[in-house]
Amino acid sequence: MTKKPTSTAPGKPKAADKPKGIVPSDIRTRAPKPLAGMVDRLTKSMLGRHGFAHGAIVTKWPEIVGNDMARHTQPEKIVFSRDGVSGGILHLRCASGALATEIQHLEPQILERINTFFGYKAVVRIKLVQGPLPKSKGEPMAKAPRPLSADEAKNLAGTVANVDDDELRQALERLGQSIMGRANTQKTEPE
Repeated sequence: MTKKPTSTAPGKPKAADKPKGIVPSDIRTRAPKPLAGMVDRLTKSMLGRHGFAHGAIVTKWPEIVGNDMARHTQPEKIVFSRDGVSGGILHLRCASGALATEIQHLEPQILERINTFFGYKAVVRIKLVQGPLPKSKGEPMAKAPRPLSADEAKNLAGTVANVDDDELRQALERLGQSIMGRANTQKTEPE
């Protein structure tokens, strides 16, 4: 068998005649791309080691199970069956034993929500791991107590004045300021 010589039209350049170096293409644009579209590609290698083929179960966990449940649980990994896509076991960290018991009772509903999210039967069982959860950055900070009025400060100072130990008196005063500063001060007027 002999190869037929490829003929090109006289005006068209051959593939070897293309300029070398950076060539503008139709794919490249200078417009910014949304980061959300790249999250799966960027996190796939890191989360893939833990059985998360998609980072979506971690990032969308509050949407899957609800904010209240997500605040006290965290998916750790999914161990899939041999096919690597379905029949997985979700290892779920929960904050307390009481919550673990509740999750055992809610397991069918949680599995249904997870599988509805994926669109197929990705997870068939939940394995609970009890332990502390990492602090999330989204937790609200405690509000600083309001400053006490002159009457409240005088009343508090009179209450702790009988304490002989200076450190203990100062600690009790700080505690009293904190408690009184956070207490609801709205007084209802008698009718």
